[in-house]
Amino acid sequence: MSSQPEKDVIRQRVYVIDDEPNLRASLLNFFESVQIEAVGFGSAEEFLSEADGESAGCILLDIQMPGMTGLELQAELSHRGNPMPIIFITGNGSVSVSVSAMKAGAFDFLLKPFNSQAVVDAITRAMEADRQARAKRAEADKLMQRFCRLTPRETEVWEYVSQGLMNKQIAFEMSISEIMVKLHRGRMMKKMHAKSVVDVVRMFDRLSVHGGQSTALNS
Repeated sequence: MSSQPEKDVIRQRVYVIDDEPNLRASLLNFFESVQIEAVGFGSAEEFLSEADGESAGCILLDIQMPGMTGLELQAELSHRGNPMPIIFITGNGSVSVSVSAMKAGAFDFLLKPFNSQAVVDAITRAMEADRQARAKRAEADKLMQRFCRLTPRETEVWEYVSQGLMNKQIAFEMSISEIMVKLHRGRMMKKMHAKSVVDVVRMFDRLSVHGGQSTALNS
């Protein structure tokens, strides 16, 4: 029997965006030699027209380019909610440019000419950061799916349990019997796959960070 393909494995790439054809080709050849999948773009506009929001990996981005600059592309990707880490490359060591890039969320900053090991190290760190961030978002999505299955009463109990209230206190706050609290609490924990109050608190905090819990409670 053939095994099922891994659905959770996401194909990561390095997206090289630089208007210098020779440098771009050199980087792509180098990445191929060290078995890192990479694809090149001659401009920010070209990247935006071909890449999609599901792309995984990291971006190796030149700051000074005709048309849309690297910093402008960074701002546009942030606006679109693109989560890929950005490693800036530039021949201009301007402190103000570096600070602007890092403040806007750049993952790293490499000055031309750069050695191959520095590039590999930066790419490796960025890829790992991308993997971890995607794993966290996937977990948050699973929690939200479970949360959306809760009834309004179960949602109220969920909030009170996360605050550390006892069943008797929750019953008072909700103006229902303690038996009903236990019933709603049991169903809530089963739907959320929570085995303890600690699990409930952690899940509550994760959803709050992603903005889902408060939105759902106030709907």
